[in-house]
Amino acid sequence: MNTKLKTLQIIHLALCSGVFLFALVTIFLNREIMFFDANPKTTSPFNPIFPIMGLITISASIFFHRNLMAKIDKNATAETKINMYQSAFIISAAMLEGGALFNIVGFFMTRNSFFLIFGAANFIFLILKRPTRDKLISALQLQYPDTESL
Repeated sequence: MNTKLKTLQIIHLALCSGVFLFALVTIFLNREIMFFDANPKTTSPFNPIFPIMGLITISASIFFHRNLMAKIDKNATAETKINMYQSAFIISAAMLEGGALFNIVGFFMTRNSFFLIFGAANFIFLILKRPTRDKLISALQLQYPDTESL
C-alpha cells in the first residue's frame, strides 16, 4: 500500500480517536449533572454560537475540500495529485475536528448535552471522510499504471 495513503489513514484515525476520547472523558466527568435544553432563551446568551460554529465548520470543510480538489491539474503526475489530495484532506478533516471539539467544549462548559448533537454531526462527517484506495482513485481519476502503487 502506498505510504501516503497509509499516512492519511493514520492521521484520520488519530483525529477521530482524539475527538472520541475527549467526548468520552467529558461525558464521564459530567454524567451526574448533564441536562438537555435546546431553548436559547433559558441557556446562556453565547450558547447559540456552539451549534452555529459546528454547522459552519461542516460547510467550510466541504467548501475547502471541493475548492482544493478543483485546483488539481488533471495532467499532473500521480505523485503531485496525491500530494494535493493529502493537503485537501488534512484541511477538511481539521475543520471537522475543530467543530466537533468546539461543541464538546461547549458541552463541558455548560453541561448542556444539546451541543453533543452538533459535535456528533462533525464527528460523523469526519468518520465518513476516511481516505480509502477507491476514494483516492475516484477523486484523482487515476489510471492503471498509477493505481497499482496504491
